[in-house]
Amino acid sequence: MIVNIFNRSATYLIISAAMVLSGCANTGSSLLSGTKPDARLTNGEQAQFFSSSGAQTCGVGALAGAGLGALAGALTGNSKDALIGAAVGGAAGCAVGMTANYYLDSLQKDYATTDKRLQAMDNDISKDTAAVEKTTVAMKQVISENQATLTQISQQKDKADFDKASATKELTKVDANINLMKDKIKVMKEKDAAYKVALKGQKAGTKAEEAKLDTLNKEYAKLNSQITALETETNGLFNQRQALSLG
Repeated sequence: MIVNIFNRSATYLIISAAMVLSGCANTGSSLLSGTKPDARLTNGEQAQFFSSSGAQTCGVGALAGAGLGALAGALTGNSKDALIGAAVGGAAGCAVGMTANYYLDSLQKDYATTDKRLQAMDNDISKDTAAVEKTTVAMKQVISENQATLTQISQQKDKADFDKASATKELTKVDANINLMKDKIKVMKEKDAAYKVALKGQKAGTKAEEAKLDTLNKEYAKLNSQITALETETNGLFNQRQALSLG
């Protein structure tokens, strides 16, 4: 049986590889020495909405790919081949999981008619637009306050009584906020790309469907504009932070 081909070492290697590959589902903020980002970025329904969907897709794809790759390697009877297979398979699985076609594929699978697909897209785009608006409010508040913090540190850092230790803690908080905000925007852009592909994939067969598709394209354009504006503001804070060094 295939199970007998796996030796204990290979099994441990496969599990380890899968765990590493599934790390793409983690946000970068978890790497910042335990520093938690501003609560306004993590509390509330909209905060959770843009914190995991794209990453989970990557994680599931990576684990599935890692399993298949490891199996192929283990069939050779070589634990090293199993590890390499897991790594290659996981990377491929992540790439497949993150493709913008996933949303279009799900629409085609779940809804038999164009009319129902358009209605489903209308619901999804409306929910995402509302969530982006709420997230934007919280992020703009944090960005404004962090910009003020950076400006104050920049003005004080060359003075004799400058508290470098305190400033370092403040900068770590800013870094955690930036990291989380960039992660949220990444998920937003993945959703945005998925909508773009799905809209292009629709073929209206009636005037009613044509009108609905036109409306959806306008709603998508609004969502895209909101995400772009939010990314610009976040990048502004990131650039300000990059320019600041305590020496």
